[in-house]
Formats: sequence, structure tokens, C-alpha cells
Amino acid sequence: MQTGRSADFLPSYWAGLTDRPMFYSRDLAHQMLGAHLLGLDTENLSMLRHFAASATERRGWYPLWAFLFDGTPAAIDYHDDDDFVREIPAPFELVEKAVEQYRWTRDDRFLRTPEIASFIRTTLTSFVQAHDPLGNGVAGERGSGRIFQGTATYNEVEKPPHLLVSADGIASQWAAHAALADVTTEAGLDKEFARWNAERTHALETEFAENWWLADHRCYTAGFTREGPVSGFSLESTWFPAVKGLMRADDRADAHLDFLGTGLEQSPPHNIEAFTYLPEAYLRYGRDEEALRWIRHLADSRAHYPEVPFTHVAHLAAGLTGLAPGPHRGEVRTRSHIPADAWLEADQVAVGASVVGVRHEGGEASELWVTGGDAVDWTHTWRDGRTTRVHVPVGTRIRITGGGETPAADQQK
Repeated sequence: MQTGRSADFLPSYWAGLTDRPMFYSRDLAHQMLGAHLLGLDTENLSMLRHFAASATERRGWYPLWAFLFDGTPAAIDYHDDDDFVREIPAPFELVEKAVEQYRWTRDDRFLRTPEIASFIRTTLTSFVQAHDPLGNGVAGERGSGRIFQGTATYNEVEKPPHLLVSADGIASQWAAHAALADVTTEAGLDKEFARWNAERTHALETEFAENWWLADHRCYTAGFTREGPVSGFSLESTWFPAVKGLMRADDRADAHLDFLGTGLEQSPPHNIEAFTYLPEAYLRYGRDEEALRWIRHLADSRAHYPEVPFTHVAHLAAGLTGLAPGPHRGEVRTRSHIPADAWLEADQVAVGASVVGVRHEGGEASELWVTGGDAVDWTHTWRDGRTTRVHVPVGTRIRITGGGETPAADQQK
């Protein structure tokens, strides 16, 4: 981490290969939740703001791909404003993660800092208009397959035919709109913007559901060229619709996740960072055993790539516990994703204006406590879909059990 080393360094942390002293947009987006859980909110805001400010009209509204810790563009990825690494999902992910950080911190600066506020709007409007190869409102690129000219996908080992629009692109675009549709009114942004984001969320979800399913292959397409959809296992383009939650939770989602599992067995990624997305993909659709398998795989790797430890913190403290801020201030949600014979506990987690802890014992008993800040309204979802809602005052630890039809709550100081 570079914070405090020198006045010449931005508040920042390592987000890229360990032999490159810099931070990358894609890595930052994936590391931000773990960084928040580790207390690095100042660094998250600083780095996000820096990327946002770099997205200019001259650069096609793309943020730059990477910066050195002093804030200068990384020469390895930037030659000039016409020749720099750029991939369609990245700006959308940064928008989504700005909203995510606002929800976890309730710090308006993640949405209202001028550079970030401008970046959010231009990414969802001007950027899409400038990069719409099929004319259907789905952002993409020209199909060169060259990252210094711009690609539609994060899959940097993509083989021809190169995609004009990709599944990881539309999934990230959809997630950005969905995130903003959920928080715009509460965050004090204009209601028209909230309505528009909700409309775009619905339109992209419908586009994906109606036009991206390959019935003969029992999976969603990785994307489209001008000739039509492309089939086959395609790394990020295959798992991002699950990571973001774009797939409707139905038989198609189950079939696609089975397809993903087969692809991972037959053609596993060569880079460890690719595996860091898989727990999110499986947890989102309730396939907890598969998620836990990949969490253990990442832990066993002992990899030094920063994305691995940062996301590992998030997978444990937020993923397996289901701990997340609710839709309104002062609300916390949980859901256990651990095996019946296991327990898991996370403590001193900052959620909005509160500091909380959570413990799950299998799926039968859960506890939540508040050690600082404000009281919370806790909603816990059981494995059968029932929910229990409890008010948890500061300094109180509450245990709920789900053995009966009406879960019980025990309060302890």
C-alpha cells in the first residue's frame, strides 16, 4: 500500500501484477469491496476519482487502464490518447462499484465528487453512444481484438472471430444501470435519472434474455460479431452474466452454470486472478458448494496477486455471510452460505454508520451485533426463503434460530 509513503503518492494500494507498481481499473473494481472491509475507504475514493477524471471526450470517454502510484499514466498501457489499453466492461464496472461503495459507506463523495458524478453520467450516455457497433444500445467495439484499439471483452486471449459486443460487456453495463436505479433517489440525485436507469436496466435484461440464449448449446452466447452469436466457453464472457446477476434465476441460469463448470474443468484459466470471480458467480445463484470450492482453491493457491487476498476477504466476510447493506440507511442483510456442519464469524465490519459483526452456524442459527455507530435493522434470509427482521441496538448481540416456522430471537447485552 502506498498511502503515507510520500506526498508524491496518491492514497492508493496495489491493484495489478506485483512486478508493476501501479493500480489498474479492472483490478480496482474487483478489489474495492475487500478494500472497504479492510478500512481503505480513503484509498478507494482517491483511486476511483483518478480514473473518473481520466475519462475524457478525446479518449472516447474511456478511463485510462492503469496509473503509477504518483498518479501518472502507466506507460506500459498508455502511449497516447489514440493508443492505450481499453476494454468495454471497465468503465461500467467503475460506475457500479462507485454505487457499491456509497451503499457500504453512505459517503456521498462516491457519487457526488464532481469528477465521479460526471463520469457516471457520461459513461452511461456519451460512452455508449460513442461505442454502439450494432446500434442497439449495447456498448461494444469494432472487433479488432487489439486491446490498444479497444475490445468488447475482458477476455484478452479471445480468438477470432473477435466480438463486437460481449456478455461481460452487457452484464457490466446492466449492473451499472441497476445499481444506480436502486440508489438514485435516496442519494439525492434527480428522479428522472433514476427512472431512466430503471428503464435501461429492464431493456438490457430483456435484450439478454430474448436474444443471447443459445438453445442448441444450452448456454448464453459469449457475444456477437456482425455474422451473429458466438458459441463456446469464453472465460470472462462466460461467467460475467452470473457474476453480475444478469441471468434470470431459472432453468437457463442452471444450464449456463453447468456449462461454466464443464468449461472450467476442460479449459481452466491460466491466470489465478480469473478464478477470483467464480465464488461471486456461484453464490449469486445459490450454488454454495461450488462457490466454496473456488474459495478454497484460491486460499490454497497462496498467490501474491493482490486480487486474490483482497477478494478473499470479501468472499469470506461478505460473500459466505451474505452480509450487505440494505436498500435504506441503517439496514443490514445477511444469508448463510456455509455448510450445515460449519460456522463462520466476521467482526468489526463497517456498514454505513454502524460497525457490526455476524456469525452463522450452518443455516440454522445466526447472530448479529452492533459495536459502534448506529443501531441497525437486520433482515436475515433463511435457506427456504423465509426472512426474519430484527432491530439490533448498539451494544446488543441478537441470535435467531430457524428450526421452527417462526424463528426465535434472543437478545443479549
